[in-house]
Amino acid sequence: MIRVNLLPREEKAKRKSASAPIDLKIGDMVLPAIVLGAAALVITGSTMSQRARQAGLEKSIQQVDAESRALAPQIARVNQLAQERAELDLRMGIISKLEKGRTQSVRLMDELARCVPDHLWLTGVSQDAGNHLQLEGVTYSNLVVSDFMSRIERSPMFSNVELAVAERGQVTDKSVVKFQVSCTVNPDKSAN
Repeated sequence: MIRVNLLPREEKAKRKSASAPIDLKIGDMVLPAIVLGAAALVITGSTMSQRARQAGLEKSIQQVDAESRALAPQIARVNQLAQERAELDLRMGIISKLEKGRTQSVRLMDELARCVPDHLWLTGVSQDAGNHLQLEGVTYSNLVVSDFMSRIERSPMFSNVELAVAERGQVTDKSVVKFQVSCTVNPDKSAN
C-alpha cells in the first residue's frame, strides 16, 4: 500500500517538529527560574513594604484621633468664645450706630433754627428713612423764602436744596406765601 501525504509543506514542517522529542537541559531551566524567583522576591518585598507603611499610617491616624479627642473640650471652648465675640461685635456695632445717630436730630433742628430768617415760620418738617428732608412753612414774601434757601445751601449739614412749591395763600386775614423746600441731610457734617 502506498501512502500519499496531501498536507501542504508548512503543515509537514509543523508535524515533524511537534512529533520530535523535547530535549531540555538543566541549564536551560536555571535562567527562567532565577528570573521568576527575583520577580517573586520583588513582589514580596514591595507587599511587605506597603503593609509596613499602611500600619505606620494607621498608627499615625490613631495618634491624631487621640489628640483630637483630648483637645475636643478646648476646641469647643474656642468655638464658643468665637461665637460670643461675634455676638458682642454685633451688639457693639448697634450701640455705635445708635450713639452716632443719637445727636443727629438735635443738631438738625439746631441748624434749621439758625437758618430760619425773621418773618418765616416752619409749619412742618419731615424726614424719610434716608436722608431726604421736607420742609413746609409760611412767610410774607418770596424774598424771605429765597433768603431761607440760600442760608440752608450755605450750611454744611444740607445739600441739594430745591423749592418744591411756593404759592399765595391766606392765614386768618393776612396774605402769605406757603412753601415747600426739600433737601438732603449730610449727617457726617457738623453744624457751624
